[in-house]
Amino acid sequence: MRETLALVRRTPGCVLLLFGNFVITFGTNLVLPYLAVYLTTEQGISPWAVGVAFTAKLWAQQGLMIVGGSIADRVGIVPTICLGLLLRALSYVLIVTASSSVPAVIACGMLGLGSALYIPAGKAALSRLVDGRAEITAVFALRSTANNVGTAVGPLAGGLLLLLSSPGMGFLAASGLFLALLWPFWRLRHRIPHAPAVAEGAAGAEPKLGVVQILRFHPQMIWAVATAIVFGFCYVQIEYAMPITAAAEQGQAFVGVLYTVNAVAVVVLQLTLSARLSRIADAAGVIAAGLAAMAVGFGLFGQGSIAFLLLGVLLFTMGEVIVDPRLDGEVTRAVPVQQRATAFGMTGLGMAVGGTLANISASSPLGPGGAGNTYWLLLLAAGALLALITWATAPRRSHPADAERPTQVVG
Repeated sequence: MRETLALVRRTPGCVLLLFGNFVITFGTNLVLPYLAVYLTTEQGISPWAVGVAFTAKLWAQQGLMIVGGSIADRVGIVPTICLGLLLRALSYVLIVTASSSVPAVIACGMLGLGSALYIPAGKAALSRLVDGRAEITAVFALRSTANNVGTAVGPLAGGLLLLLSSPGMGFLAASGLFLALLWPFWRLRHRIPHAPAVAEGAAGAEPKLGVVQILRFHPQMIWAVATAIVFGFCYVQIEYAMPITAAAEQGQAFVGVLYTVNAVAVVVLQLTLSARLSRIADAAGVIAAGLAAMAVGFGLFGQGSIAFLLLGVLLFTMGEVIVDPRLDGEVTRAVPVQQRATAFGMTGLGMAVGGTLANISASSPLGPGGAGNTYWLLLLAAGALLALITWATAPRRSHPADAERPTQVVG
């Protein structure tokens, strides 16, 4: 780790990118835990419209991330980073001024689009600065650490702002943080000059199969995408449904506490649990167990007390840490290396579909705003059933080296 820190210090621009990532994650989590509550209680927007707004944010971020990466390759990494920051800053100002459904949906869509532009460009910038170094994986681990620290501290600062000032002040503060990063990041354009992407079909380029061909020759991906839909449905409950329940039961400031517990638990469990579970050969069983843990967490959310909410978040986080890396591992084994980017895009799309279903359910009359704690009991039953179906329908490998077989190219 000391070698990695030394590399970061002596590579101009690295410290700025890592610190910037912390500031961006801090600013995002300064307000994200309270976004659903703010729109419904302070701005008077209907739960249905907030569900649509969160769905717009989800699809803009997840569905357009490939587009964001393509824009970065075409026009330059640093301009794309700055455009993403500007969109996010403007989206928070629009949220504060939104008094009806349409501006709220537009603002959340802009927020997601800003993330779709920034995230792939930010990763590309860091990789360009340390290109060819053996420590590049460790540098990305530092980036993840910066993200998680921001995720842990941001909600607590947001809760403090709620107590000391008006509810909209957190959104304006986050907007100001993003705007403050624009000039330092813009100066990186001299250290990270634009390098146009190689045109598709150029000499030496590897042929790539499309989605239909991947599903045809690697049917394991059907299960992987279906599992991503289930996981997305469970995971996105923490963005909309959980804050509504926590605020109703314990107050808005407590929402930030739950987000901080989630962020800290992710870091701790990644270090203590992931390595042990990776030794278990039955991936479907591990993934199903993770989904079941999330389902039990949902059941505890419905009890409403501080202790049960905290315990529910811990179980939810355990399921998140179990499922996410293991699903990525299954995708890696399912398809050859030449097709994995497309395959990961397919599971990302599955997550977006599942998240959409989560927002629809949370904003419906059966959601926490209408059915109250009954919603979480329904999720407990649905989550347990989905975990069982996921395990029962998993493909059983007859050949462990399936992922190494030659790529079939359709003429």
